[in-house]
Parts: sequence; structure tokens; C-alpha cells
Amino acid sequence: MSGFQRRRTRRSAAAVLCGTALSASALLASGATASDAAVNVGAVGTGTVGVVSPAPGAPESPARSAELGDGGSAELVDGQNVHITEPPRENGARGSRYAVTSVGGKVSVRPAGGRAGTAHTPATLRPATAPDNTGVTRDGTGDDGPSTMSAGLRPLTAAASTYAVKLAITNASVTTKQFYVWNRTTSTAYAVDSDAPGATASVKLPPGDYFAIALHADWQQPSYLLTRTFTVGSAATTVSFDQRLAKETAIRTDDTTASRYSAAAWISLPSGDIAGFAGSGADKIYVTPFSVKGVSLRLHEVLGRAGSSASAPSPYRYDLTHTFAGTVPASPVTTVRTATLARTTDQVDAPGTRTNASLLSVPELGEWTGVFIGSPVPVAGAVTQYATPGTTYSRLLDYGDGGLRLNLPDRTLAAGTGTGETLGAAPLQPARPQWGGSRRTGSKIALTETNAFADTGGHDTADNGATYAYRLSSADGVTYAQASGLGVNDQLSSSVLPAARTTYTLDQSAHRRVGYARLTTDVDSRWTFRSATTSTAELPLVDTKLTVSGLNASGRATAGPVQVRASATTRATDPALANTRVTALSYSVDDGTTWNATTVAADGSAALDVPATAAFVSLRVSAADDEGGALTRTVLRAFAGPAAKGDETVGATRVSNVVVNGGKAVELTDQPLQTFTAGFTATDPSGIAGGGMYLYHGTYDSPDAVLYPSWATTCTKATATTATCQAQFAYLQPRWNLGRNALAGGWKLAAWAESADGTGHADLHAAKAVSLVRDATVTVNAAPEPVTKGKTITVTGKLARADWEALGGYHGYAGQTVKLQFRKKTSTTYTTVKSVVTNSTGNLKATTTATVDGYWRFAFTATSTTASATAAGDYVDVR
Repeated sequence: MSGFQRRRTRRSAAAVLCGTALSASALLASGATASDAAVNVGAVGTGTVGVVSPAPGAPESPARSAELGDGGSAELVDGQNVHITEPPRENGARGSRYAVTSVGGKVSVRPAGGRAGTAHTPATLRPATAPDNTGVTRDGTGDDGPSTMSAGLRPLTAAASTYAVKLAITNASVTTKQFYVWNRTTSTAYAVDSDAPGATASVKLPPGDYFAIALHADWQQPSYLLTRTFTVGSAATTVSFDQRLAKETAIRTDDTTASRYSAAAWISLPSGDIAGFAGSGADKIYVTPFSVKGVSLRLHEVLGRAGSSASAPSPYRYDLTHTFAGTVPASPVTTVRTATLARTTDQVDAPGTRTNASLLSVPELGEWTGVFIGSPVPVAGAVTQYATPGTTYSRLLDYGDGGLRLNLPDRTLAAGTGTGETLGAAPLQPARPQWGGSRRTGSKIALTETNAFADTGGHDTADNGATYAYRLSSADGVTYAQASGLGVNDQLSSSVLPAARTTYTLDQSAHRRVGYARLTTDVDSRWTFRSATTSTAELPLVDTKLTVSGLNASGRATAGPVQVRASATTRATDPALANTRVTALSYSVDDGTTWNATTVAADGSAALDVPATAAFVSLRVSAADDEGGALTRTVLRAFAGPAAKGDETVGATRVSNVVVNGGKAVELTDQPLQTFTAGFTATDPSGIAGGGMYLYHGTYDSPDAVLYPSWATTCTKATATTATCQAQFAYLQPRWNLGRNALAGGWKLAAWAESADGTGHADLHAAKAVSLVRDATVTVNAAPEPVTKGKTITVTGKLARADWEALGGYHGYAGQTVKLQFRKKTSTTYTTVKSVVTNSTGNLKATTTATVDGYWRFAFTATSTTASATAAGDYVDVR
């Protein structure tokens, strides 16, 4: 198993840039970029000078991300497209929608409405800015003045007289809204302060013709994109957005089993500015029909089988895009036929264990930005994908709690059946980063080797659960940079290097122990390379690639021979001159304690006989080139073997006092926003570095459902040797997290901890048995009231329990024994009168004789799958 989890909370941009806490909006609207940041590394070793900063240009750059007010986050993963992580819904819960706008190059993301009607300040993101012909940066804020919708910013003109314009959404109950206004002639965008509660806002505008959008949506309610054209003359005016005029918009298919899983709908203006909604859930979206030159409505929807969930993902996925260009008709719904779409079948491999995964996509339509939306997909299985032909989609694959992300290449499919691809295939291993990597600029080297968990397809990855350590030194023993505990967004820069061509050694380790991946827990790489002062150049590092034949979709081999194939290349070097080749390959079945050398053929292949007793197989590969470059790399637990791995206890690290939900069963209704906690005590003589936990149903090696904590487990130091580790499972919605009533009952908690000195760990696969049950209700009605003494009383009721499947709600619980109980008016104690069995619809009926005044009730005792329930007493007056 993955053991302990060194899960690192993403370094906040505020902390990196200025060492103080700033709000996401304040920071990201300030125009600061990752390249502005430089933080000295403390305690990096005698004689060592190094600087850590967020990696500039990286898709995960903190200067391109922000926390949302509802607990989620938004980030520009590729410089322009937004990836929204919903508030603790990594387990598959759906239902949130977000208002997303991109005006003048500044992207704003705001939760649509709020739980209990809470409004949220928007998070503001900034794509790469581009100066226009006036020399003003297109950011729409500050001294730059208002941006325009034309090809470039127009020179600012003298201010004209302005008049108050009241914007109002009518015939609607409005808690939160946003208004946006553009001049239809000059394309100037005007900011509207929409933060005050209610349906109205105001803006001062000069005379002219305008196009305006009102975004309105509240928690678990439909979303509305309301539009108006209007004219401002020489007086104040009121502009009304009548919600009754909006019509439902959607993309539908002829597949009657498919339903919407997530959607994005936005109004697109000629400049590429947009305003709309994106997010998950089946809530309807309405838009005002309009006909405005150059203004379009764009739709992007992901559909899957109705009733699918994180634990029971749909075996197919529709990725559909449609544009209503210039005119939104009175019925803005389009229907596509499955037979006309592009079709592929893709394989999604598991990282050593069954986990959750979500495939996200965004169409590339030339706007400033789009929003990734997605759906759960089978893990260690296949998903059939249907897509709009000819549309280019950018794609991501998130594993587990979203900590591991594969950045997939853009894909454009033609109509008909195409060739699928395999995603996430083991061994997971470092690969040359697509967006850069370690480079030398003048007298310094910037180290960025965080693409440590790429699949065999070479897809870039970002694992927020991993930590990295570097040491850059020369042959004469001088250390130029050294640091440990770095995250996926951090870059280490060296001190001043010699100008002459010098041989350097770069040591890097990547470590992770996470619930969603048991393979590739540690990667250690040692490079040798030669470098001299240069303007800017990628380091000539050697890269290797390992493939293993015969692994199943979970990265596991059976006992017997497998073939390992290794290849090697050198970056930024002419392949013919480099002559890069594999020089050695060995394997270990005891996590690197002992190594077995293999004979490597000319093509880089080697035979390996996997013992029946092996739980994991680790690989070590060496390669060299003719330019003085070399690499030795160890991938610990590169793939799984046929044997099961039991609990692990190394050193003196111990886990104890495991408690889930205060020791009580977790009773889940059919509603969202349910929360419970779990925790344990960890001890080690050197102290505790960290720990983690998750819940699973079924067997440890092949669970049929998993639940991850909503945030990283926190281990708080209690004494020098003891820590208390706590996790919160928040905002659960069984319909989305679980989706199957059969998952009610016994679960287990896996828990792990790691010592502070790194020499010990404890990893318990079944640290605690946990009961997750369906909530139950029971009603009672005793009649007649009043009743004559000695007459018959008829007591009726119904026993129902929460439905976690597609229908939701509560449904009758048949064939269950329920106690009929009575309490005298003068007593505080109920006694059981008789037992009654529910009928096929959960109904109860019993008769008894009236004797004295008192209260009647039904009481149900919990089963292994269903919580107990007791009705409030129904009083009967006996005369």
C-alpha cells in the first residue's frame, strides 16, 4: 500500500510573493507573476546558496491560481483555461456551479450563489498579458483604463458626461447576481459593482448603445444568462432583465440513457470576452434569446449514463459543443445523433489500486478562457467517448482526491470511430516536461524536475501529494543549490556558477505516500552533465523510459517472466552526436534492500522473472551519452507483483487510538453537505512528519469504493514524540459520492504515519472498521383520538430509509421488524407492546386495546446497513 502520506499543502502565492497573507483576489489582480518571486531557502547546508520560487510558466503556477470563498479553488492550468476544484468534492460529489467571466484578460470565478444564501467574493485570475499598440497592458484594471473588444486597446479619450443606469433582474427571487456591460460601438467594457445582495445594481455610463449580461444563480437552482440591449441618452435610466423571458438551453442526444453530468454555457463577445456559468450537476440553464451581431452563445456539456457516480462511473462519456452564432433562438436547444459523433474507446489504468478518476475537458474556441468540466470515468477499465467532430479539446485526468493530474494532449477527432489511447499506464516515472524543465541562464541554473509520475505514454503529471529534494554540486565538491520538502510548484535556483564548462552532479528525489496510488512511491535520480555559461538553454540531462509487458490495468504482474524495455535520450542535444544508450538495468523485490542485475539486449530489453512472493517490483536503470552525460534512476515500486502486501511497520513508528465519527456509525441521508471526522495518534522517538487516511469498501487490494478526506490530513505535534492526526470528510452527498445502496454497511479505514527522521513508518490497511449506513425515518399515527377505554386503537406508520441511488429521497424499507411501544401519560419510560413487520412498501399497521392516556410510537433497531429510527410519540386521550 501507499503507506504514509507526505501531503504538502500547496504553497500559497501570497506567502511566496510577499511573506504575508493576502486575499486571492487582491494578490492575483495585482499583476504579480511567478517570476517576481524569490524566497531564500533556510538551512540548506553549509556553503550552499539556493533560491526557491514558483516555477515560471508551469501550468500549476501559484500566480495563476486562487482559493474560492466556498472552499474550492480555481487555476489557469495552461495559461488561459480554468480548472475549478469544487469545494471538497474530490470524491465525485457534484452540484456546484460557478459564474465565470473573462473581461479584458482578467478572469473572475465566483461560486454561483452560496450555501444558505452566502455571497462570495470572486477569485480573479490573470492569463498571460499582451501589450497592445498603445503600450498599455490588457488587464482591465488600474491605470490601464477600460479594455475594448476590438483587435487592440484603443487610446483613451476624454471622459464624457455619464448618467446613472439602474440594472435590475425582475420577476425573480435573487440573492446573488453579476452584471456586465459593453458599449456596442466602442466595445468598451464597464465594471459594475454587483456584490450587494438583491436584484439590482447601478453603473454610470456615457451616452451610447450597450449590450449587457446579468448572471443569476443560487445554490442548487437553475442558472440564468439574461441579456439586454439598451441605449443611454441624456438622462438616468433603468434597464430590466426579465427572467421570465429566458429559455432553457441544452445539448441533447438521441441516447435516452444519457443525462447531463456537467455543463458550461457562456455568452461570447467579439473580443473574446465571455460571461457565463460552468460546473457540475444537472440543474437547468436558461438564456434570454437575442440577435446581436458578433455575440454568440456557446455550450459545452458532458453527459454520462443516468445514475452514474464516483463509485459507479458511466461506461461512456459524451463531450459535446455547440455555438448559437449571432442569434439565440426562442428554443436554444440542439439535439445531436450519436451516430454522427466522433467515437473512441480509451483505457484508464489504475495507479496500483482502484481509485476514483475524473476526465475533464474544455473546447478550444479562441476565447480568452474556457472552463474544464468533466465526469467520473472507470479506473482499470475502458470508457467509450463520443465527441463533437472537428472540435479541439484540451483534457486533464484527475486521480483520487485530485492530487494526481495527468495533462493530456489536445485532441481533435473526426466523425466515426477513431483510435483510442491508454492513460495512466505503469510504470509511473519521470519524463521530460513538456513545458520546460531545468535550464541554465547565464551563471545560474533553475531546477524544475517535478514531472516525476508521468505514465508510459509520457503524459505530464502534477502530484500535489509529492515532495521533492535537490542537490546540485560540482565534481570538486562545491554545492551550488540544495533544498528538500519542495512542492510541485517550486523551482530551485542555484548560486553563481563557474563560467567555464564544468561537470555537475544533480541529485533529485521525489517522494509520495498517498491513498490513491500505491506504485512509484519514491524516485531517486542522479544526473551527470556538463554545462558552461550560456544565455538560456535547457540542461542536457539524460532521460530514460521504462515499459513492462504483461501488466494488467492496475499495474500488476503475475508470477513468471515479464519483459522490461528501457530507452534513453538526451535533452537539447543532437541524437546522432549524443549516442545515448542504456548501460544497466536491475530490479528489486524487497523495496531496494537487494538488487538483481539483468542482461540488457541491444534494443534495451531485459527479461525479468517475477517471483510469486513479490508484492512490488522496483527498477533501477542507468544510461550515458558521449557528451559526458549520465543518469542512474531508481523507481521504487515501479509495478505490483502477484503477492498481497500486508500491514507495514518499519522502525518504532506506531498508529493507535483510531476514531471515526466519534466512535458512532456514520449515518448518511440523501442530501448534500454531510460531514464527519476521523483521527488517530501517531508516535515515534524522533517525532512524526505526517500521516494520512482514507476509507474503502470491499477488499484493500480491490476496493469497490473509496472516500478520501476533503483536505489533507493534519498531524499536530502533541509532544516531542507524539502527534494527533485529524481528517475531515466534508460535504458528502451519497448520491454522487457513492451512488449505490449496496455500499451501505461495513467499511474500513486505512491509516499511515511517517517518522520525522524518515527512518520509520506505520501503514495499517484496516486500522478501524467503520459503519456507513443509510439514514432511516419512521412515522406513527394512533387513532381514533380520543378513544373510549376498552376500544381498539389502530396504530399506523411507515419505515423508510435514504436512497443513495438515482431516485434519491426516502423509500419504504420492507420486511423489517419494528417495535410498537407505549408510554403512560404519567411515565417517562416506553415499553414494547408488540412487534410489527413492514409490508412491501414499508408501511406499518398494528391494533391494540385502549387502557389509559399515553403516547404510542414505533421504534426500529439499526441493521448492518440502516440506522435506527424512532418516531415521536403520538398522544391518545382515553376516556
